[in-house]
Amino acid sequence: MIVISYPKLVNKMKLKPLFLSFCLFIAPAWNAAAADAGLRYISSRGELRCGTDLTAKTYAYKDEDGFWRGIDADLCRVIATAVLGRGDKFEMVHVNTNQVAKALAGNQIDVMLGGAPYSASAEIGSQISPVDIVYYDQQMFLAKNAEKATSMEAFKGKKVCTVMNSEELYNLEQFSEKYDLGFAPLLFPSAQKAKEAFLLNRCPLLTGNAMFLRNVMQTNVSKDTKIELLPEIIAVKPSYLLAAKDNETLRITLKWVLNALKLAEEKDITSQNIDVFTGIRDTATKNLLGSDPKLWKRFSLNPQWVRKAVKEQGNYGEIFERNMGKDSSLKLERKENNLLKNGGLIIPLPFL
Repeated sequence: MIVISYPKLVNKMKLKPLFLSFCLFIAPAWNAAAADAGLRYISSRGELRCGTDLTAKTYAYKDEDGFWRGIDADLCRVIATAVLGRGDKFEMVHVNTNQVAKALAGNQIDVMLGGAPYSASAEIGSQISPVDIVYYDQQMFLAKNAEKATSMEAFKGKKVCTVMNSEELYNLEQFSEKYDLGFAPLLFPSAQKAKEAFLLNRCPLLTGNAMFLRNVMQTNVSKDTKIELLPEIIAVKPSYLLAAKDNETLRITLKWVLNALKLAEEKDITSQNIDVFTGIRDTATKNLLGSDPKLWKRFSLNPQWVRKAVKEQGNYGEIFERNMGKDSSLKLERKENNLLKNGGLIIPLPFL
C-alpha cells in the first residue's frame, strides 16, 4: 500500500487557524488605536481645529488685532488649553452645517461648534456624534418693516427664507400648521444664503437661531429698511459640540472638558477667585481642580488645566455672559442656559 503525505497542505491548514486567531487578537487593539487617533492626532499636529460658521460674527471672528473672539473661539481656546496646554494653539475653520460629517471624516476639523444641530437622521446616517449640549438657542423670526404688524396673522401666507432639509424648516412647518399661517418656505442650502435672500427682499421673513438673527439685525441694517426680531419663539434648540463617532477617546475627553466649565460655575469657582479658592473639600472639586490629580491623568490631561483655563477664560457662566449675555452685544438672557439650581437646564455632572 502506498501512503501519500501532503506536508504543504498540512502546513497551510495549520496556518489558516493561526492567521484567523491573529486577526481576532489584533482587531480589538486596532479598534482601540483607531478610537484614540483623534486625540493623538491633535497632539502630534500641535493645533486644535474647531469648525464653526464664520459667515458672520455670531459664533467666532477675528478682531482688528487678529485675535479670535466669540463663544466658539473661547470654547475652542479652553479645549486647546486642556489638550495641548496652551489656549493659543487652535484655529477656527468655516464649515457649513450640512458639511460637518465630511469635514470631520477628512480631518479638516477635530470638533464642530457653530450652533450645530443634531437629529436621528444624523445619528444613524453619518459618522458624527454629539459630545454634549453647549448651550440652548431659540428659533425666531426676523422681519422687515413690521411696524404695523400686531401679530403673526399679518404675515399669513408670506414667504419665509430658511435652510432646506433642516430642523429650522421642520419647526417652521409645525409652527405654520399649528397657527394656520400658511407660510411659503423659500429654501436655501445654508443660513448665509437664506440671509442674503432676505436682505435682497426675496422674502419678508427669515427664520433661524436667535444668535444668528440678532447678528444679522445688528450688522445689516440700512436707513431705508427697518429689521426687527419678532417676539415669537418657534422652538428652543440645543446646540451641540460634535466629534467623529469613531474617535471615542476624544469624544469622552471633550465631554468632561465642557462639563468642567459647568461644574466650576456650580462650585462658584470663577476667573476672579481661582487663585485663592479655598472650598476644596469634596471629592468632585478636588478632582476638578487637580488637587487629587489621578482622574485627569487617566484622561492624559494635565491635572492643572482647569485652573489655567478658568483663570484665562472664566467658568461656563462667565463665558456665556461675555459672548452671548449681558456683557455682549447680543444681550441674551440666560434662561435655559442657566444652571438647574438657578432655573435653567444646565446640569453639571460631579467629577468622580
